[in-house]
Amino acid sequence: MASVASGYLPGDPRYGLSGDELRRYYSKKPAQWVIFGWDGAGKAGARAANIAAQKDYAKALGERLVGYGHIVSDGASLTLATTWFVQLDDRAAAEAFVAADPLNRAGVYEKTDIRRWSNSYLKRAADYERKGMQRYLCTGSKIPGAAPFFARHLHAHEAYFKKYEDSFIFRGPLRSPDGAENVGTALLLELPDRAAAENFWNNEPFAANGGYQDDSRIYRWEFGD
Repeated sequence: MASVASGYLPGDPRYGLSGDELRRYYSKKPAQWVIFGWDGAGKAGARAANIAAQKDYAKALGERLVGYGHIVSDGASLTLATTWFVQLDDRAAAEAFVAADPLNRAGVYEKTDIRRWSNSYLKRAADYERKGMQRYLCTGSKIPGAAPFFARHLHAHEAYFKKYEDSFIFRGPLRSPDGAENVGTALLLELPDRAAAENFWNNEPFAANGGYQDDSRIYRWEFGD
């Protein structure tokens, strides 16, 4: 009965967990973060001059790197931001990591954003078999007081995601600063085009029923290597 109540499917490490059990599960996981570094205007030259150093910075993370890449324009002609999905001890470590990012040190970023995150299946971008299609980053924050809403739709959400299992590069929830609460989502998947990405996101049960705030977005994304 617990597995039915939680809504998670067999094979998910959260299967059968809900309430305090689920909070304990997240409290024991190493802290992970999604980091956005948004480029300032006129910084393409500085980005190009420092991108090799940033790639080395990514490689130095080893197993702590879940994924590294860039948000690009729909035609992929412009790079708009760098994204990091990383395992770091705490918020202070994440802030220090951003400060030392070669592009940040070179003044490329206009703004940065650090969000607590959790990798649902413990898979990394390096584990994903690329299909040669387009990649998309989908993200959004939950509506206020969303716990009852998400409890109602969780099973449908997980069943829907199961259909896209082979398309996910990785996925996971945004967490509160202490990691205890689910406050949104950030996921990467590979699909034929933007129309397919919009179809995926707009029909996802949480999104389709108004579960995300106005920051819900679909970004074209490219691997950083």
